[in-house]
Amino acid sequence: MIKKLQALKAKKGFTLVELVVVIAIIGVLAAILVPTMLGVVQDSRITSADSAAAQIKNQTTNFLTQMDAAKKSLTNGTTTDPAPMNIVVSNGNWTVTGGPGSFGGNGTWNGTTDKNKDYAAYMKDVLGDIKNAYINVQLNQGKVVGVMYVDGYTTYDGGVNPTQAQYLAGSINWAGSKAGIDGSQYIVGTAPKLQKSTT
Repeated sequence: MIKKLQALKAKKGFTLVELVVVIAIIGVLAAILVPTMLGVVQDSRITSADSAAAQIKNQTTNFLTQMDAAKKSLTNGTTTDPAPMNIVVSNGNWTVTGGPGSFGGNGTWNGTTDKNKDYAAYMKDVLGDIKNAYINVQLNQGKVVGVMYVDGYTTYDGGVNPTQAQYLAGSINWAGSKAGIDGSQYIVGTAPKLQKSTT
């Protein structure tokens, strides 16, 4: 029993200096790693938004091709003027405003529930995992020039609204710290991907 008590007395804990040094090292590591990890999360969100924008671009192109195959051409000025569409997805329901007009043969951008004739119904069907978003689609001459996607918001006032020229050039003046972040810190996906303009 005496030997056990002597063994317990012989054991020493950490000194105050050792504890301060360990805490200082942990603080330095946290100061280095936390911003790095936040940047990784931000990059992941940008990549995800770009992927969603690319899916919207591809599915919009598929819908336009499907309408062409059904001999339902776009009407109202799509041959010369750019025709942006604003889309709001709220609780999984797609609502389209703007755009080039409608399609011949009762096809519409928004207003029926027939996914074979109505763009909003078609997109809800093929991209049902998008629940809340603000989307801008640039069309010209019946083709998709570019798509902007802001996840989680049904309104958007961040100031990034790419033009067709910017999509064609592949860059825009992102006011945020990197491509995919606007001046109000919204995460914005684009297809094709718009880089940060150097001018």
